[in-house]
Amino acid sequence: MRNSSLEGTPGVKVAPGGWTVAANTPDVLPGVMGIYKIANAGNTFVGLQGGPVYREGIEQELPAPLIADRTYTMSFDLAYNEMYGHKHCYGNLAIFGGSSPKDTAELLWTSGSFTDTSWHRWNAIFTPKKTHTYISFYAYPSENCPVSSYGVLVFIDNLSTIKQILRTQLTATSSCKTTGTGTVQVKVNGGAEPYTYLWTPGNYTTPEVSGLTAGTYAVTVTAANGVTAKGAVTVEESDLHAAQQVTISDCAGDNKNAISLNITGGLPPYDLSLNGKETEERDFRQLTPGNYVFVLKDKQVCADTFNIFIKEPKPLQIRQVATTPCSCSEVTDGSIRWEVDGGTRPYKYRVNEYAWQPDSIQANLKAGNYQYEVADANGCVDGGHTSITSPNQYCFVMMPSAFSPNGDGNNDLFRPRVYDAITDYRLSVYNRWGSLVFQTNDPKTGWDGYSHGVPQTPQAFIYVCTFTTSKSEPKSYTGSVVLVK
Repeated sequence: MRNSSLEGTPGVKVAPGGWTVAANTPDVLPGVMGIYKIANAGNTFVGLQGGPVYREGIEQELPAPLIADRTYTMSFDLAYNEMYGHKHCYGNLAIFGGSSPKDTAELLWTSGSFTDTSWHRWNAIFTPKKTHTYISFYAYPSENCPVSSYGVLVFIDNLSTIKQILRTQLTATSSCKTTGTGTVQVKVNGGAEPYTYLWTPGNYTTPEVSGLTAGTYAVTVTAANGVTAKGAVTVEESDLHAAQQVTISDCAGDNKNAISLNITGGLPPYDLSLNGKETEERDFRQLTPGNYVFVLKDKQVCADTFNIFIKEPKPLQIRQVATTPCSCSEVTDGSIRWEVDGGTRPYKYRVNEYAWQPDSIQANLKAGNYQYEVADANGCVDGGHTSITSPNQYCFVMMPSAFSPNGDGNNDLFRPRVYDAITDYRLSVYNRWGSLVFQTNDPKTGWDGYSHGVPQTPQAFIYVCTFTTSKSEPKSYTGSVVLVK
């Protein structure tokens, strides 16, 4: 296109070099009509105004005609100004094609109304219905302007060349996840037929390609006259999906297991099979533990195979129950201890329907018979019966008079025989010279006949044993004990 930057001598009722006046009085700016706006390219630009019965325009003969049914594109800069001799309401540019000077046989494109006073780049795409050798640009009325009958004003500058393009429409269908079932297609118009095609990856040469896996595919379309267009389209992976909600029995053996499926996506209707058998169900109840194999297919024959393994908690089992007898029948220092596995932790325990407790040892129990229960976090329960005994009816503490730490497992330690729930216990042992050889605060810990790692010779030793009885009575036993071999 000649003089695309619209260079010329500023003035009214003129067109820039290479252009002619198409209608009425276009102007070359700036410097006239009170406009001193800086051109966006070169030194000058063109101002056009118009109204319902009045239009200004410029035109030129094209170096090559616009051919019917071919698609073209060009770009240019546009701006608006409210004052131009009088007030205006908006800008709007129209492009016409014709076969002779001043011919506006076909309206090719309009910008639509705008009011931005800054330069902005516009792009026009048009497909002539007839072949044209002239192109013209007009200020074009598109709506009423209450302030003036010449309400349209547009500044134009920096035109590009006119290029022929191809208009393409790309579409795709999704592919199954495991099998290539996707398709891509390109539709072309606005160019010289026939067209050639090249898709990548794959180097396919047809407008439509099938059997594709998920991914992005690029295509180059070439018209018979060499005009090309490129584009890309994505084959999505099928969104066929079965949302799974699995419910597991709280307790082993309940068979309250369930599977619920919510099938979405893909192309309905769906076919579903469970362990090789077709089913219309989507909710499966009272399932026993085991493996469940589902195969889901849609109309596109996309398949989704998935396994759901149902594993119930292990059975809640009390492996062992151990009891500690009461020291005597008058105290409540007996206890029950449980060893439990299976079920769902944490566990809780109770005896004789008393309050549940988290400790696996139930202490401070009196002698007698007990019914016990153990429950897990899901409320599964196991239980049984046991007894707490008492070796003596009456409570007492007895001090031995001799011991033999010879390792035969019989009477190897010196300690009292305690048949009471005593507290504040202390046992001290002295040799005949009054030196401390052993001391403890634990009634279950006895003296083994050593002092500072040295075995003591057979002789008599003095002991002092103090404690408080279960009746809160302080006691102090003093005596001698003989170490024998």
